[in-house]
Amino acid sequence: MVCCLLVARRDLLPSDFSLLPLGGRDALLFVDAITSVGDGSIVGRRHFPITEPMRYPSRKGHAHVAPGAIFEAIGQLASWYGLKKNNFTARPVFLFMESVEARQPVPIGSTVELRATIHDLGEDAFRFSGEALIDGEAILKLNDCGGMFMPLADLEDPEVTRSRFDALTNGGLILTGSEGPAYPFEDLVGDVLSFDPGRRIHTRHLFSRDEPFYADHFPRFPVTPAVILNEMLGQVVRRMIGAKDDQDVMLRGISRLKIRSFVAPGDISEMIVTCPGVRTVGNRRLVDTTAELLKDGKRILRGDFFYELND
Repeated sequence: MVCCLLVARRDLLPSDFSLLPLGGRDALLFVDAITSVGDGSIVGRRHFPITEPMRYPSRKGHAHVAPGAIFEAIGQLASWYGLKKNNFTARPVFLFMESVEARQPVPIGSTVELRATIHDLGEDAFRFSGEALIDGEAILKLNDCGGMFMPLADLEDPEVTRSRFDALTNGGLILTGSEGPAYPFEDLVGDVLSFDPGRRIHTRHLFSRDEPFYADHFPRFPVTPAVILNEMLGQVVRRMIGAKDDQDVMLRGISRLKIRSFVAPGDISEMIVTCPGVRTVGNRRLVDTTAELLKDGKRILRGDFFYELND
């Protein structure tokens, strides 16, 4: 997610799983340039073209980037800092996030500045915070994310990763997967197992081995990225409250997110979302939800997610 890049062990993948062709790679890379690396800080950017696949359809001429892609971008930027420091031997795997503040959606066509501050960097542990800005204004903040390191060679080719970093710090990286049709986020809801409108919903979804994002996340040990899990949750919330449009419900925050395991290709996951109701703050209508993701009957994700209803 962000931030929550959980690693699949080869012995836990289906025995008949085979890697996808690498055509269309880079679709899950959300940093296209690194502009500075300091002592405990890193700054970069990402341009989201109007053809960005991780986008929601336009309503009244206003399409926007999936919010999960923005905090995934900050997490990837922080990862580059860790990779550089350990000489491309280990990649950060993010397991928790204290909070996200989503202040406004990112219109497609925007160039977003990304910043990350590293709080703690040891051989095994990694903690950071970060923000995304448009024209100098912070539009999303991550507070106190962290996790552990995994051997880079278990996930991807270290030489490919090193060459990407060199390109990122020397003018930028051309992302070959940043064009295409919008990802069908609505398909992530899957089967509805039980439904109490506006209060509780229980769904089940099968992550197909044919999903294009597995080719880049990661080539050697594919795992479902946080941006997909976050948008799956958003779609389930929309179904629960009966929203008719993707822009009727906007993510405003996440708190106390913890990840205990991963979702690999071919896994069946269940999502349970509960909501105590809609509250009004001034002229804003807010929806507080608690989400749990289960695999094989065991909870592997939990967090509190906050949305705003738009007329």
